[in-house]
Amino acid sequence: MTTESVSSANKLVLRYWNCAGRGMLMRYMAYDAGLNFVDDIVDFEKDFLGGTWESTKKYIPELAGPFKALPVVQHNGSTINETGACAQYIAEIAGYMPKSPLDRARVIMICDHIYEDILINISYGLWGFREWDRDVIGGFAGPTSGLPLKFVNLENTLAESASGFAVGNEISMADFAIFYIVDILTQRMLEVESGTEAVKLLLGDKPFIAAHQKMMLARPNISKYRNSAQWKKYGPYISGLGVMGNRTHELELGETELEGIETLASKLVSCLR
Repeated sequence: MTTESVSSANKLVLRYWNCAGRGMLMRYMAYDAGLNFVDDIVDFEKDFLGGTWESTKKYIPELAGPFKALPVVQHNGSTINETGACAQYIAEIAGYMPKSPLDRARVIMICDHIYEDILINISYGLWGFREWDRDVIGGFAGPTSGLPLKFVNLENTLAESASGFAVGNEISMADFAIFYIVDILTQRMLEVESGTEAVKLLLGDKPFIAAHQKMMLARPNISKYRNSAQWKKYGPYISGLGVMGNRTHELELGETELEGIETLASKLVSCLR
């Protein structure tokens, strides 16, 4: 972690692990808006696996906030936790939240849908905390009522928009959330054997998502950030498992992130083919 991030009470600080995970939405918005902030990275291997986070650092309010967890946003002497609160705060100061109460609710609806029904399920599946068939791909309504249906929902949301944006006529936090989940899942799946077919089956019939991704990637600050050394430190990895590469077995963390992604991709191919 940087010393600057804890020495300046008024500085805007975004703090999260060196993976994309639950911290990437706020990072994308902050970089896109050109905010003056510290992108403070906590090293997964050194602090999480090394034990210093659990034993010491999570109990330091200036580092881990009132809820003793990451992500954290610090600004003007205050510290907040929780993924949604951190992302929404950045969206507010970046101008990425609509003024209309109904449109604001729609933005939060989309972001919650992505976070709760897609990102967290995949992340927990990678760690072995959830079952791929039951909790990620399927659901109570059938074998494709999970992940496949959620991307249909996102496609329909964009198809109903005349502006190309997820909500209203301007970019919002919802656009960054859609961009992030589609981008990282696509990138990771294209690295595994079954991934190309899985991406085609999951996203190949969704032209509005494809157009939205192209629009977001064309934003100058997003393009610059995606090609930066900073993004390469954490952007390619969904979870801390990705940071460890092939070492997860020797560290007794279970499958590698890419092994988990291959399991997900192969199951998607089986249920969508």
